[in-house]
Amino acid sequence: MKLMKSLFLGTAAGFAAVAGAQAADLPSKKAAPVEYVRICSQFGAGFFYIPGSDTCLKVSGRVRADYIYGEPFTRAANAVTFRARGYLALDSYTATDWGPVRATTRVFVTKDTGSAYTTTLDWAYIQFAGITAGKAAVSFFDFAPFGGVSYLGGGANGRGSDEGDVNVLAYTATFGGGFSATIALEDGRGADTRNVPGAAIVRIDPTLQVLNTNGTQGGQWMPDVVGRLDYAGSWGAAMLAGAIHQTRVGVGTNINNLTPAGTILDTEYGFAVQAGVKVNLPMLAPGDALFLQAAYADGANSYTGWGTAGAGTLSLPSADIIYDALGQGKTTKSWSITGGLLHYWMPTVRQGVYAAYGAVNHYGPWYDASAVSVGTNVIWTPVRGLDIGAEVGYQYLTDKPNFLLLPANVATLVGSDSGQWFGRVRFQRDF
Repeated sequence: MKLMKSLFLGTAAGFAAVAGAQAADLPSKKAAPVEYVRICSQFGAGFFYIPGSDTCLKVSGRVRADYIYGEPFTRAANAVTFRARGYLALDSYTATDWGPVRATTRVFVTKDTGSAYTTTLDWAYIQFAGITAGKAAVSFFDFAPFGGVSYLGGGANGRGSDEGDVNVLAYTATFGGGFSATIALEDGRGADTRNVPGAAIVRIDPTLQVLNTNGTQGGQWMPDVVGRLDYAGSWGAAMLAGAIHQTRVGVGTNINNLTPAGTILDTEYGFAVQAGVKVNLPMLAPGDALFLQAAYADGANSYTGWGTAGAGTLSLPSADIIYDALGQGKTTKSWSITGGLLHYWMPTVRQGVYAAYGAVNHYGPWYDASAVSVGTNVIWTPVRGLDIGAEVGYQYLTDKPNFLLLPANVATLVGSDSGQWFGRVRFQRDF
């Protein structure tokens, strides 16, 4: 046994010696360094350095499934709609002597019942030294914190929480103490259907006025100018915003031979203001908060949520400017007020309750409308990044146009009821 062991060890040593001698005769080559992925924690969880660069990148996404109910008023309308939506987001930071450079983008693909697949650029913008350039997640006019209360947003006309994104060029100055201010140039033809073409009043006699469609949309000569002031503290947050909006109609049509076809209508300017406040309520439960916001617009309906010209069962061409038979412009006024409460019954179960009321007032009392919207939801988060919830709401027209004085297809009230129920069940996974 000892002899065999000695022979084995001696043979192994011989092989090692021969291999070492042969290796010494080969040309030496230093092994290439291995580039490992390094964690980048200075910009938050999930970031890592792109190998070979000093840029930190985060890849994230979202998968959402909605089962939506909307009270139908025609046989052709869907009472139940299925929706599947997938998101993919990239967020990057690079440290520089001027501060971090951020570039972020998110796209999503949607498939609804009876509809083709749609691909949407949710946002794509660059931030550097206070500048924001690109397609922002929301308008700088919006009070973003309110989106946490409702799936649907809570606007009096049902404006959704996924709406409001717009192309911008903005600068934000931070003053310390929780204060900041922003001045922004925003696309006047953005996602809020801003700058809808004007309409015209046909004067039948001195006492009766009838609305008729008139005018084509002119080219955009001036973007919307938005300014806002923000404050954030331990108690919550507050904001005050204002916007200037231009409505530029191309040419008008012939109205009772008073406005010749091809008439260039005057460019009109409107404005909007909004205030919002979020109050933290930790004395009720961690994460609880009260949200309040109010907006008023004169010639800029999209900023109050009335730009889409619908509420409950009502559909109407809500123009920013009404032109009379002589081509004189009259601005449309609108307003909305929204309140909501977010409450955590337990760390994994939260509920949002909201109510909103708003109105739009055109040139002529026969064309006014107002609506109230209420709703609530309950969301369960069994594991981090997974939400399972349901929401139900109701909208009611407290005032609607006088259809006896309006020509056909100007305003439409679907169904005999002025109210409409809606709701949804949602499964959402963020990663």
